[in-house]
Amino acid sequence: MRTLIPAAGCVALLLALPTPTLGQGFLKRIADRIVEAPKQVGGEAASADMSSAGNATAPSTAKKAPAPEIKYPSRMPEPDGFAAVKKAYDDFGKVRCTSCEGGHAYDGWAVFPRDGNRRPFDGARSILGDLPIGHVHRWTGAESKGSLTIVSEELVGGFRCRQLLYRLTKGSASAERPGLMCWGYANQFSASEGWNEVY
Repeated sequence: MRTLIPAAGCVALLLALPTPTLGQGFLKRIADRIVEAPKQVGGEAASADMSSAGNATAPSTAKKAPAPEIKYPSRMPEPDGFAAVKKAYDDFGKVRCTSCEGGHAYDGWAVFPRDGNRRPFDGARSILGDLPIGHVHRWTGAESKGSLTIVSEELVGGFRCRQLLYRLTKGSASAERPGLMCWGYANQFSASEGWNEVY
């Protein structure tokens, strides 16, 4: 009886929401879970009885859902372990900077010279899309020297992509990470295709 009164109050509150369908959907999910719980418990008990009787049942194979189609290069997933590699690369190139926000800058960020060529707002990506395969772009940071190599161009996930290799050298130590740029629409709001940095 004690739990019935607060439960009735919650139901009344949920049904009085400005959008009652949200409250009703919430209650329906709760009711469905309550109905499913005895079935699951009964199913587990039945399988335990069968295994104790010595009857072996073959495990049911899970149906694999087809991989979702990726419409935009920017939504492609990063490879496994990439976050750790990128963090190590960024930490290696992190330098003190008194005039920078947060007090740090990163030598690992590629620096491109300003020239007379007109480019769209994504100038660095346009440059990398125009350079030939095998080209090595070099820059000098505050404490280390960097290079960006365009390794190859191939189809990845149905997009024309360029594999990149970022490398930093500081004395005899070095750090590197992969990169990927793909040609396509950046998102559903893009008016034209262009090079998009995936990672």
